[in-house]
Amino acid sequence: METDGSVSLIPKQRPSMWMAIAATLIAACGSFENGACSGYSSPTESAIISDLDLTTSQYSVFGSLLTVGAMIGALGTGPLADYVGRKWTMRISSGLCVAGWISIMLSQHAWSLDVGRFCTGVGIGIFSYVVPVYVAEIAPQEFRGRLMISYQLMLALGMTMAYLLGIVVTWRALTLLGELVFLSSLIRMLDIFYFLIWLHSISMLY
Repeated sequence: METDGSVSLIPKQRPSMWMAIAATLIAACGSFENGACSGYSSPTESAIISDLDLTTSQYSVFGSLLTVGAMIGALGTGPLADYVGRKWTMRISSGLCVAGWISIMLSQHAWSLDVGRFCTGVGIGIFSYVVPVYVAEIAPQEFRGRLMISYQLMLALGMTMAYLLGIVVTWRALTLLGELVFLSSLIRMLDIFYFLIWLHSISMLY
């Protein structure tokens, strides 16, 4: 507040809110990845079985490994997030998901499909814990409830996009949908939003 003509060093609430919203949307890309992984196996089943000559049992293993990986990923996420921090935990998860999608995209055999599916499962298991925690920590108190819905919204959006695109593109091309999380990982690594917050705080001085 300005009482004697001096300039307040406290940032205004609205710019902070928009930065929190932008950072939340970046983090929520992990939820989109979760939905894309969950929805991927449904529209691609017949094409993968045909192209790689899989049995129904082999494809069932492929589908179920996502859940197995997610359980394993979720179990160790709490200590990992406390040790390396929320952002680095999301970066690790992004790397696992990207590696998994690449393995699926280049697969010629059942085992490489399974490895990729397991990696994406571990990745989304980590995301499922760390994204809501991260959003709750960075969101202003008065907007926290509204920003928290981004997790469920992006989850549903990712699943819907996987279903719809799976109708019109090949199963290998559909893996590119999952690579969107890689872009969000790069943005987090560059710390763009910390730079924006710094610029905003400097601008309030003048």
